[in-house]
Amino acid sequence: MGDGGVAIALRFGVYLDLMLLFGLAVYPLYSGDAGHRAAIRGRLALLGLAILGLALGIASFVAMTASMAGVAIAELDRETLVFVLRETGQGTAFMVQALALLAAAGLALFGRRARGGWFVAAAAGVAVGSLAWTGHAGATEALPGALHRLSDIVHLLAAAAWIGALVILLGAVAKADVAVRKAHEALTAFAVAGSVIVALIIVTGIVNSVMIVGFASLPLLPYTLYGQLLIVKLGLFALMLVLASLNRWRLTPRIGLHRPNGEGPPEMKAVRRSLVLETGAAIMILVLVAWLGTLAPPSP
Repeated sequence: MGDGGVAIALRFGVYLDLMLLFGLAVYPLYSGDAGHRAAIRGRLALLGLAILGLALGIASFVAMTASMAGVAIAELDRETLVFVLRETGQGTAFMVQALALLAAAGLALFGRRARGGWFVAAAAGVAVGSLAWTGHAGATEALPGALHRLSDIVHLLAAAAWIGALVILLGAVAKADVAVRKAHEALTAFAVAGSVIVALIIVTGIVNSVMIVGFASLPLLPYTLYGQLLIVKLGLFALMLVLASLNRWRLTPRIGLHRPNGEGPPEMKAVRRSLVLETGAAIMILVLVAWLGTLAPPSP
């Protein structure tokens, strides 16, 4: 794997790690599902994600700096690294991200249970928001740049909340002998929040696409690598929407009709399969996002 592939892999690792950290920390705060709070607030899991995110972030920043300097990672010198760290928006974003992850790690380890979840989620949210400066939104200037980054931050946080929820829901229905009542409660608890999350992703996704590509370049999308990857990404997102709608409007209500503590209904297998596919699509989207961030969008 060349330096370009390494950079994309590291960007993907950072995106996945930070989104899991925020998504897992914030889920109990909006779901109202007391049965999952203790499990999701597992300090070791959040601590591990924060530390891993810090390590991946450092490696990704080094790879990005080497790319900006036009040299191989092994040839990157200290002076260039310090300059990018101190004098660029990407460097500032990385320092904010690192401090936020250190705060999240400390809060996960020492924070009080009653309020620790809010603070860990806030720190993780800052870390996720810093990613807006590492992609195309970070290159937009003046007022349009500020609006673009704000839209991208909301987009990233909503996506992170969805990914975290998918992990929680998979855990809730993973076992073949899972209690029907608990599984139904977990799926239902996410229904309203999930609708809000999807709406935010769609609106901010449209804003981001217009800001990056522009209407004049839309006809060029099928003929460029950037456009082809973006089309695949949109297709995967559409698949996630179909699966999420199937879960909410068809499978979850049917599960609720079965006995509270009876054996899992046939729909439970369909829910597991749907959540696995949805999670797989989300991971593939993050791979594409990491790749797209290294490519120039088409221009007329």
